[in-house]
Amino acid sequence: MPKIKFVNENRTVEVERGASLRYAALENDIPLYCMWFGLSKFANCHGNGLCWTDRVRISPASAVNPRTPLEKAMTRFGTLKKNRDPRVRLACQVQVFEDCEILTRCKQRA
Repeated sequence: MPKIKFVNENRTVEVERGASLRYAALENDIPLYCMWFGLSKFANCHGNGLCWTDRVRISPASAVNPRTPLEKAMTRFGTLKKNRDPRVRLACQVQVFEDCEILTRCKQRA
């Protein structure tokens, strides 16, 4: 079973092969929606891949499924150059197949 290390949260969770990264995070109280002063926690697309609020950086990129057609389209037409990095993915579109490290955009609070 693959292990996901959430770097900012200093937590590691074990998931079934092919598990959704979004669900793995939410089921283990790992925050994905941290931007816009916390509003994205409520104003998101609920896993439909349309809002980019659950953006994460995955290492190695080969530990998960390739970008989905939706991600490819949004990346192609997106204005943020950093979204073109193959390690930057939408948690809701990612299936985990091997051990990996995830860097969320949430900062750990003291």
